[in-house]
Amino acid sequence: MKRLLSIVFIGLMVCTALFACGCTESQPSAPATPVGTQTPSTTATPVADTGESLLVYCGAGLREPMDEIAEVFRAQEGITIEYTYGGSAQLLSQIELYQNGDAYMPGAKSYIDSAIEKGFVDKTEKVVYHVLTMVVPKGNPANIQTVKDLAKSGVRVAIGEPSGPAVGQAAKKMLEQDGLWEAVDANCVVKSGTVNELLVYISMNQADAAIIWEDLYNEESMELVDIPMEEGFVKVIPIGTLTFSENPENAEKFMHFVASDEGKAIFEKHGFTTYPDDVYGM
Repeated sequence: MKRLLSIVFIGLMVCTALFACGCTESQPSAPATPVGTQTPSTTATPVADTGESLLVYCGAGLREPMDEIAEVFRAQEGITIEYTYGGSAQLLSQIELYQNGDAYMPGAKSYIDSAIEKGFVDKTEKVVYHVLTMVVPKGNPANIQTVKDLAKSGVRVAIGEPSGPAVGQAAKKMLEQDGLWEAVDANCVVKSGTVNELLVYISMNQADAAIIWEDLYNEESMELVDIPMEEGFVKVIPIGTLTFSENPENAEKFMHFVASDEGKAIFEKHGFTTYPDDVYGM
């Protein structure tokens, strides 16, 4: 009898457990929010990814604002932006070689003009300015005050490769018009393929001065030496859609977003002057 009661009791316990499990499974639980994230509000829900992407060739000096623009554009349109960063001339060579991609944003309008002449770019928008300036290490150990000081004996100068990035082309033209190119060329410790490399030489105190775009100046690691507007160069930065884009509508949509008030606001946050401007015009 005791054995029979034990079997009955165990059977009741098993049935009770199965019933409880069934009740639990019928109540779906809310998904857990991953650590380090916030539940998005209903008023700012990002657009779901469409699975579409655009390839954009972009000047290296534009990386920070363009990376942010890509994030905002993806959130709004669900389209991923894939960048190829580099010197403007290098990028144009890649475009000519591979003949693929969707948009081109070099460091100066002259490169877009070349791309148009080659039949690679059809539509364009002007976005911001690049303004030529000089930077020196903290404390300005070589006492660089003007462009002419770059020609002094023993001064270590860093510039962009004249046949490469837009900043190198602009620097050489400025120095040639001042009759300083040969002397400064002899003082060059580096002619870099991208403007960002010049910042490293200054921050590491491996050069006494570098000619860069003003928007890349970082007051925490360097000092600014202004170049008067009548001596320096101001370049308009455009963006253009590529004629061989397989997604022409999306490419044009991205171009317009970059040149929109929202896109320009991102550039301004990163220290750029946006087009048009009363001082720089053009």
